Amino acid sequence: RTIDFGIDLGTTNSEIACFEQGRMRVFKNYLQEEYIPSVVHVDASGMLTVGRNAYDLTIRDPENTVSEFKRFMGQEHKVVFKDSKKCFTPEELSAEVLKELKAAVKDSLPEEDTLRAAVITVPANFELVQCAATQRAARLAGIEHSPLLQEPIAASVAYGFLEQLPKGYWIVYDLGGGTFDVALMSVRDGQLMVVDHSGDNNLGGKDIDWSIVERIIYPALQSQYNLPDLTRGNQRYRDLEAHAKHFAEQAKIALSRRESVAIPLHPERSRDADGREITLSIPFSRTELEKILEPYVERTLPLCQ
Repeated sequence: RTIDFGIDLGTTNSEIACFEQGRMRVFKNYLQEEYIPSVVHVDASGMLTVGRNAYDLTIRDPENTVSEFKRFMGQEHKVVFKDSKKCFTPEELSAEVLKELKAAVKDSLPEEDTLRAAVITVPANFELVQCAATQRAARLAGIEHSPLLQEPIAASVAYGFLEQLPKGYWIVYDLGGGTFDVALMSVRDGQLMVVDHSGDNNLGGKDIDWSIVERIIYPALQSQYNLPDLTRGNQRYRDLEAHAKHFAEQAKIALSRRESVAIPLHPERSRDADGREITLSIPFSRTELEKILEPYVERTLPLCQ
């Protein structure tokens, strides 16, 4: 009669929690992590790997690893894995992530034989087709009942606004891995309400990662190595691009706590046009990151206004 489980199905990471005996519990997977990367790898035999182990394969086997598929939910978009030739829709890939979250629950709660119902959060700016695709993914994962909750409401609940019932209005500003959402919130008759919302489904942390690649990493590589036509999407540099994207994200995260980092690049299978092995350590500072961040934050301001 009640749904105690909640799922954040994110562009970058996903997690599952439940509410039991008045307390919130986030489930850890077999690696004892409270969230899993929303990444899927399919090998030549068709075997799937999901989560952290798949994320680690993004730099070793990028042609058989996919992430960021939440951005394509509800679209006629299919991913073909090179070695197995297997084809997946964004809903099917999302279902594999949801299955991995269900496994974490089963490991922790053996009495919960099958997780059949869970609330899933979605961006406030998601359109009907994207919401429908999210619920199809849930059904594919065996979650029969999956009401959707807008992320700004989930955030407001998490901050205790139901208990405090603040007067007036407040803004929930959510710059996520793949989407930006801003929502004007209020309480009406004891219920949290999204009064109005706006957003950009193609604005998030992943875009910042790519900017680090294009503005910091690629210029440094071109200054040291003979890499003609080194641009994003050039299949000639697929392995190098995967390494650059992976370590750009790691550097961005590290600069939340540090003033400077070194971005290491040593892709095993990449050589420049002269046959030289690529090995480079690129200094990167928080000041440089802030300059990269600035135009993305500026894009959010008119949406907030």
